[in-house]
Amino acid sequence: MPGVFVKTSEAVSTRGSKLLLPTVSVGNVPQLAVDLFINTLQLSRIGIIDDSALLPLSGAPAFDHISSRPVPLEVYQTSDAKWTIVQQRSPPLPKHHRIFAQSMLEFIKAGQFDRVVLLASSDAALRTDALIDGPQIRSISLNSRDEQLVARLQALSLDEFGERPNKAKDLDMAARESSLKTALKQLHAAGIARPLLSMCQDADIPVLALVSLVNEGDNIPDAIVLANAANAALDIASNTHQWCPPQSWKWLVPSSAPAELY
Repeated sequence: MPGVFVKTSEAVSTRGSKLLLPTVSVGNVPQLAVDLFINTLQLSRIGIIDDSALLPLSGAPAFDHISSRPVPLEVYQTSDAKWTIVQQRSPPLPKHHRIFAQSMLEFIKAGQFDRVVLLASSDAALRTDALIDGPQIRSISLNSRDEQLVARLQALSLDEFGERPNKAKDLDMAARESSLKTALKQLHAAGIARPLLSMCQDADIPVLALVSLVNEGDNIPDAIVLANAANAALDIASNTHQWCPPQSWKWLVPSSAPAELY
C-alpha cells in the first residue's frame, strides 16, 4: 500500500515546487544535510507521509523551532513554496526497499514537482578505482536537458558517476540506460537510491542525484560538505552564510568518554 500524504492544511500545495529528498544511507549523511536546511531556514512542516513500509519511530523534538515530535517521514516547505523538503527518520523494513521506492515514486508523480533532487551517500570502502581520485561528491542526472545546471555542476567539480555520454549517444536510449546501470552498480549502502533512480528513469522523470562517498563514523563534516554542494548547485538557501545545526545533533557524537571508564 503506497504512503499517504497527510497535509497540515488543504491549502498546502507542492505543484511547481522543487523536491529535495534524502535516502537513509551510510553515515546518515543525506538526512543530516537535510537537517541543516530545515533548521537553518526555519522551515514549516506541511505534512507527513504515512507509509507502512518504514520502521515506526518517535522521539524528542528534532529542531529548534518545531515542538512536535518527529515521525518516520516528514514534509517541509519554504515560505515561498519554491522548495519542498522531505526528511526521512527511519529506514524501510527488511525486504521493503523496492516497495518504499515505488511509494516515493507515486508521491513524486502526485506532487507535480518542477524538479527532483535526491541526496544519497555510498560506502567509500567499496568504491571503484575510478572514484578514488577526484571529488567525493558525484552526480547522477536523469532525463534532463538543463545545460545550465550541467555547466554549474561541472564548474563545482561535481563529476558524474561513470563517463558522461557524448551528444551523439545522448540521443540513444540504450546508451543512456547503460550509463545509468553502470552508475547504479557503484552505489553501495545507498538505501532506496538504486531502485528509485531506476524507476524515475523508466517514468521519464527528471532527477538530479548528489552522492557523497563516505565511511561510517562521525559524519557531521560529510553532511556539511554535502549541504554546501547542494546549496551551491541549486541555490536552496541563497542568503545563508552559516549553517545552524539542530538541537538533535548534540546526541550524535559524545563529546568525550566518561571518566568512570578509566
